[in-house]
Amino acid sequence: MKIGIDASRFNLKSGTGVELYSVKIIQAFIDYFKHNKEHILILYSPKKLMLYKTQRIKHRVIPMKRLWTKIRLSLEMLFHKPDVLFVPSHVLPHFAPKKSVIMIHDVAFMHQKKVYLRFQYWYLKKTTRFAVRKASDILVPSEATKRDLKHFFKCPEKKIHVIPHGFDFKPKSLGVEFEGEVLSNMNLKRRDNYMLFIGRLESKKNINRLIDAFIGFAEKFPTWKLILAGMRGVGFNKILKKATKKDIFKNIIMPGYITENEKHVLLKYCNAFVFPSLYEGFGFPILEAFAYGKPVVTSRCTSIPEVAGGAAIYVDPLSTSSIREGMEKLITNPKLKEQTLLRQQEQLAKFKWEDAATKTIEVVLSQ
Repeated sequence: MKIGIDASRFNLKSGTGVELYSVKIIQAFIDYFKHNKEHILILYSPKKLMLYKTQRIKHRVIPMKRLWTKIRLSLEMLFHKPDVLFVPSHVLPHFAPKKSVIMIHDVAFMHQKKVYLRFQYWYLKKTTRFAVRKASDILVPSEATKRDLKHFFKCPEKKIHVIPHGFDFKPKSLGVEFEGEVLSNMNLKRRDNYMLFIGRLESKKNINRLIDAFIGFAEKFPTWKLILAGMRGVGFNKILKKATKKDIFKNIIMPGYITENEKHVLLKYCNAFVFPSLYEGFGFPILEAFAYGKPVVTSRCTSIPEVAGGAAIYVDPLSTSSIREGMEKLITNPKLKEQTLLRQQEQLAKFKWEDAATKTIEVVLSQ
């Protein structure tokens, strides 16, 4: 059997959830099939990648800069169709084989239409509808995404397989000098009390309400700081304007994009992780905070309770007062904080890449 994989998202340098998933799952496929003599694995990408290759594991480079999946990969499928195609992200080529397996990570655009550009929203909706109709099997990382596909796209339940992502992020020591330099560059000291958010600074991450909540929190706890680490996204100008009001700007730090090593330093020294997102298909940042043993304040919505379980303090993301109260509980309710911390390792143990890969390969090879 010839098994094709869309490897266009195989990016070892990127920290985005979709690309992290692609790297982990594709690596697992390679590890499995390099010892398998029954099948041939073909990895398609628009550019040359550092991938393991043998007689039975091939790398097919088919260049094109834009709309690679819908045009270039579609033509490849038309003239050189494999027996099975696996796509780790939600865009399925037009001439996909009858047996096509796709991972749809989320449908955030259906919940947060206003934060997407008009073409972006149209394209995501169109490609998701096509994938739901055309794919033989659809993988999702959470029950929440499964419910959304059934609700918004009338996807037949028998097509959907819930396979949670794995997680193998580990704390690491980077040296006192490097850590001190990172903190100093962000106007922080090791003894400072601060809450940390990591993610794109955009409207759908609920940053505006988080800032309003922190302003109220800081009136009671004026020495605390809020670090908003991540690239600018849709709605950032409004976020920046809000962050500068009421002379609170000195306690809100926005370092922009941070490297993986800088993320480790900020997680190591933060007092808490705050993540009141309006929508998540999974929620890797929450698990990263768990790995560092940090208390987490997050939303009770979409997939987040599936990921965080009983190891987080939950808030209503639509209520500024609820988010503020969640922050305050970290200080005023140490028993609740300790209860969540005790459950973190149990929750982390539920997410293994080995399990995710095994279940995915089972679906791909199923008749």
